Amino acid sequence: MSSTEEGGGAVGAVSTDQTIIDNNTNNDYVRIDMRFTDPLSDGEVANLRSLYEAFYAGQPNFTAKPLIRKVPSALRRNEDFKKYFMPKVISIGPLHHDDLTLIESKELKLKLAAHFVKKVGVDGESLYSNIKKEMDGLRKCYDPQELENYSEDNKELAWMFFVDGCAILQAVYMRYDDDDDDGKLFIKNDLLRFVYSDLFLLENQLPFRVLELLTSSSKNGEKFMDVIKRFIDDTVINPGEDSQGSSNHKNQRLVEEP
Repeated sequence: MSSTEEGGGAVGAVSTDQTIIDNNTNNDYVRIDMRFTDPLSDGEVANLRSLYEAFYAGQPNFTAKPLIRKVPSALRRNEDFKKYFMPKVISIGPLHHDDLTLIESKELKLKLAAHFVKKVGVDGESLYSNIKKEMDGLRKCYDPQELENYSEDNKELAWMFFVDGCAILQAVYMRYDDDDDDGKLFIKNDLLRFVYSDLFLLENQLPFRVLELLTSSSKNGEKFMDVIKRFIDDTVINPGEDSQGSSNHKNQRLVEEP
């Protein structure tokens, strides 16, 4: 704050020409010239200062890491938009974990996770430990407000990541593996289609690092990551080719064997 009149220095005692200047990291500033015959009170100066505070508060931070969070409330009120963030069959991650309409998915996820642990060839305790070791970093992938109900010891959240991550890997593997007869005994193809549609919803997400941790300690893990990449390609990158090429994918070997 400055004055063009000599001796005008104290807040609220500045006469005619007043200027509020705020420097930012780019050496730019917001300048507000106030030409009044009467001095401004502290409250009036604070009101005017709020203009440039609001200006800088709204500037996007392009260096910030994208976070998994709930969609804005304005979009949540739109019934047509709910199909993009509300899961129909299975909850993935913490944002819909306690949704009572998805309570049956907990048993489904446990069954899928159990089949994954058996196929990947690594004991469940080791896989769970891999998740626990990196929980501090995994928590940072979410808006902190969304994890306020989860304790700092991370045990509940780590178990959720473990089960949900294993379930994703097994469900997607079953899409491409015709030989997985055990998995087909407890889940029908029609239900799997709904599961697949839930995996890309905005609020139904896990950090990709979870899948890497679950597959990195076994050679068998490579085939699971292979089908995840195919699934992303078929569903997101080249979705038009999936209807024509899905049967061909199923007939391909998931991992080339010597």
